[in-house]
Amino acid sequence: MMGFMCGRFWGSLTWEDYRELPDLRAEPPETNFRPNWNTAPTHDVLICAERDGERRVEQMKWGLVPVWMKDKPKFSTINAKAETIEEKATWKGSLGKMRCVIPVSGFYEWQRGPGKAKQAYAIKRRDGKPMLLAGLWAFNDKVDPENPRTFAIITCPANELMGAVHNRMPVILDPANLDLWIGPEPWGDAHRALLKSCPDEWLTAYPVSNDVGSVRNNDAGLIEPQGEPIF
Repeated sequence: MMGFMCGRFWGSLTWEDYRELPDLRAEPPETNFRPNWNTAPTHDVLICAERDGERRVEQMKWGLVPVWMKDKPKFSTINAKAETIEEKATWKGSLGKMRCVIPVSGFYEWQRGPGKAKQAYAIKRRDGKPMLLAGLWAFNDKVDPENPRTFAIITCPANELMGAVHNRMPVILDPANLDLWIGPEPWGDAHRALLKSCPDEWLTAYPVSNDVGSVRNNDAGLIEPQGEPIF
């Protein structure tokens, strides 16, 4: 299956989870929050970034709108391809000081079977820890004053295991590299080196109900296994 991803994920982290994530070292925002078992583009998502020298977890809308845009993008801006991230104007303005991390519980992907049939899979870390997805964010209060902060998830070619499901995957950061990724250091080779697939052994994937294909469905049952893990 070709095309963009990641296009769906779930986040079931509690406030306590965020407070106990030593890698983030940021207080959650003072806002109502509940798990989202079927996060889709345009949803509000909790992301972690540094602004004004302070690391914070805050809500941003999924689908990056660069500061220079005057209207909503006419193309998808939910994923930034690692291979062209320094070339495209959509992303270049965020590379320097607007890098972010999206803590998620896992993501969904669909594998095409015989004919047009597709099977949904849930992919998460084997150790049960949150995935720290690399992202970029932007501020634009002209296009949507109520949602001025938006973000995109960076994707890269899939590792060997993930390649059984899809040819791409999100960039999943090692917690040890979080400080570098969202810190104030100017964009350079150290950041480029992080834009790669994670080790195979980090991940596990298992089939789930295709009900996840509809955004209207949003409950913990979506991540219940519907068969044995494929890796």
